[in-house]
Amino acid sequence: MYQELQSKATEEKPSFSQEEIQWLLEHLGDPSPEIRDDLVFTSLARGIQEELFTQEQFHFIAETISSNEGVEKEIDKIGLSTLERSFKALVYANLLSADANPQSIFYQRLKADIRYILLDQGLHYLLKEKDTTGFSSQYGWVHAVAHGADLLTEVVCHPDFPNDKVHEGLNILGQVFRRISIRFTDDEDWRLARVLYEPILQGKIEQEQVASWIKTLDFPIEEREDFYKFSNLRSCLLEVYIQLDQRNFLQDELKVAIQSFQY
Repeated sequence: MYQELQSKATEEKPSFSQEEIQWLLEHLGDPSPEIRDDLVFTSLARGIQEELFTQEQFHFIAETISSNEGVEKEIDKIGLSTLERSFKALVYANLLSADANPQSIFYQRLKADIRYILLDQGLHYLLKEKDTTGFSSQYGWVHAVAHGADLLTEVVCHPDFPNDKVHEGLNILGQVFRRISIRFTDDEDWRLARVLYEPILQGKIEQEQVASWIKTLDFPIEEREDFYKFSNLRSCLLEVYIQLDQRNFLQDELKVAIQSFQY
């Protein structure tokens, strides 16, 4: 099966059998980065983004990946368990992105109960994920925090995510920065920044709302780990600043709030 799927990776418009999709889903957390990254996730993401899957296959992937606790499966375990959760989170993000895209054949095609699971688990995943490994010498990219950031971005940007719950997404982001006490070294802070600037660019969050949220943040420096937490968030906010400013989209209130964020 591996050889067959590998050969399809070079085809312009491959199609996939049910057995091949089942194999891909079963190897989503494969310990080999060549299988997990280069073949499995790439095939699933490409199939969704390039609309290579049928509607039935799209539904099958969504139902299968969200079953058996979804991204919350074995949430207290790390290692191989993290790999499965982390890459499930990325597939969740791709499913939600397609479901939200009017130009996709999968637009609004997630079943309501499945969409609810993806949005609800995606909103809370980073609060529960304890594995902060970026790159592993044993497994390659683990990147659960970065993938969780991608998922949270798609959740907050999704048209079915209620506007009155946007503040919950911001509060969760703040809790993530308060909880993680290592200094990010694999661009996790930049990926978390997308949770702020993508909804702004898409009109889902007002810049005044983000500015008000920043003003409520308090990161007192008492221990070395406190500085790491502050530094992670400052780097995140600087990325928001850069992304909005280079598009001439940054408003004064948010600009001042970011510039004023200090310990």
